[in-house]
Amino acid sequence: MTADAGRVPAGRWWSVRRPAGGRWWQREWGGMPVWAVVSTLLVIPGLLWAGMGLRPAPAADVAAASSPVVLFLGDSYVAGAGASNPSRSWVSVVGAAEGWRVRNYARGGTGYVAEVSGEKAPNACGREDCPDFAAMAREGAALLPDIVVVSGGRNDIGADALDTGVAQFFALLRETYPNSRIYVTNVLWDATDPPPQVAALADVVRAGAEGIGATWLDLGQPLGSDTELVAPDGVHPDDAGHQAIADAVLAALD
Repeated sequence: MTADAGRVPAGRWWSVRRPAGGRWWQREWGGMPVWAVVSTLLVIPGLLWAGMGLRPAPAADVAAASSPVVLFLGDSYVAGAGASNPSRSWVSVVGAAEGWRVRNYARGGTGYVAEVSGEKAPNACGREDCPDFAAMAREGAALLPDIVVVSGGRNDIGADALDTGVAQFFALLRETYPNSRIYVTNVLWDATDPPPQVAALADVVRAGAEGIGATWLDLGQPLGSDTELVAPDGVHPDDAGHQAIADAVLAALD
């Protein structure tokens, strides 16, 4: 028998060389010890799995995560009453235009001091309790919003101790959201002539807002005297009315 007898031809990577008396892990496969080949095969899937975990998140997810969280506090106008769909409310329209992640805590029937409880609450805000703006602010604190928007006041007309209530609210707001940018709008009305108390309350609200460093957004009265912008209830904006308010807010933000 020649010296080459029984030897697997060289040059074939799949060839297995068995040393005499050797154990299986001491054998060679394509010039490499079998134990090294097995280790490599075990490591590769782990590397592939880790590589999948390191892939960057989709651009849309990154953009969403980096967009500001914006908390809205307010009355039924802010809650979207009168709109045919929540997406048609002025808050949703503004949020979409600005790229905000909106968190709307507004409730119908409420105000800086106005709140509704008992049997009237479900009709006002759809809940058993409709808290005032201060309670809403405390409720939303866990969100740590980048921006807070406050709009309302029409339900406060004629309330007692209104000036004090407004001042206390804004002090609480800044204490609760020390690092948030705060926007506050004037008191909005429907398509009828606003009573004199509306302008007077707006002055009180503006003083309180500017006293804590908030940005005042004077929207005028976007619904004006146009009844086409008001829902059949005669009080709340319809889709066109919500769009008019959204346009006014976006213009004020620019």
